[in-house]
Amino acid sequence: MGSAHFRRRSLRRTAGLVGACTALAAAFGACASDDEVAGAGGSKDKAVPLYAGVGSLSSEYWSAYTEGANIVGSSVKPAQRVKVLASEFEGQKLLEQFGAIFAKGCEGCAVSVDPASNAFTKALVTRADKAGAYIVTLWNRPEQIHPYDTASEHWVAHTTFDGVDSGYRNAKALIEAMGGRGKIVALGGIADNPPAKQRLVGLGKALDEHPGVELLETQVADWDQVKAQTVTETWLSKYGSQITGIFSASDGMALGAVEALRGKGLAGKVPVTGSDGSTDVLELIKKGEMLSTMYIDGAYQGALAQSLAYAAATGEIDPAELTEEQRDFNLEQTLVTKDNVDEFLAKRPDPATLSYQAISKDFWAKSAGPIVAGANE
Repeated sequence: MGSAHFRRRSLRRTAGLVGACTALAAAFGACASDDEVAGAGGSKDKAVPLYAGVGSLSSEYWSAYTEGANIVGSSVKPAQRVKVLASEFEGQKLLEQFGAIFAKGCEGCAVSVDPASNAFTKALVTRADKAGAYIVTLWNRPEQIHPYDTASEHWVAHTTFDGVDSGYRNAKALIEAMGGRGKIVALGGIADNPPAKQRLVGLGKALDEHPGVELLETQVADWDQVKAQTVTETWLSKYGSQITGIFSASDGMALGAVEALRGKGLAGKVPVTGSDGSTDVLELIKKGEMLSTMYIDGAYQGALAQSLAYAAATGEIDPAELTEEQRDFNLEQTLVTKDNVDEFLAKRPDPATLSYQAISKDFWAKSAGPIVAGANE
């Protein structure tokens, strides 16, 4: 991702998402001005300042995440926009951006953020705690620290999706499509990124169960479509017809792999997996040029993360009173193939189910359970 992650050129659902607050004003009231969101959290007459740190504004997943967060911002009173900061997957850049915000004063702020890599999680949490900002992290968390066992009073929760499960189930679908025999190549994400590592672990788990399938080579493509296309073109020249399947740890990279296959007249003949559930990949699955993807609901994740931070900032929940499982958990995800792709192509974010009022009825309604030891490395 995550988490994340996920550079995509697929922008058909992106247009207007980042500015979703304007479109949602009719449902939940007009957005607040920047001056109106300058107050401290918990006040009934001043808005809780809302911030989201995302991977990229040119990503369908992150645009959906931002839309979900903005639905929450538009549903609280006074309604407001979420201030969005994009790291472009550079943790130091994100740390500097939030460092400047925290230094100016952010007591009672509600922050949801992907730290971009494990290396920046602790620093972001520490600075948020010092500033008095309530923070929910996602995707990237070092194995040795958790929201419930640190000195921070403001690290509300960490949430992600099970990358091992994603890699395993996509790999099983790939192996089944190959008849349990053949040779595959694998595209990995950013090398030190937990979801990237986890999805390859899941692939390895599936391969251990099927000795008739050989992994020819794995290369990282940094979640990038263009890099993935170049890597796949090189593999096609190197291995030729030996390649009978392509495993990709993200949809963006899968799109690059499909482009490379098209150049050789092999699209639809060599099965390709992805992960994230982007619109373009869903359409390719329906068309038959891709095999599967793991659908993760970015809009719901954005609404949930922003709601948890907001609830802590307003005192509606006390992080110290939550269980470990309520503060460090995976969200539900679904493997999409040709059998169920139509359902997900029709899926759209629904303000009625993503508002703060809806989410806060049960913050853990779509929890898939705690993050198990070893899942973040």
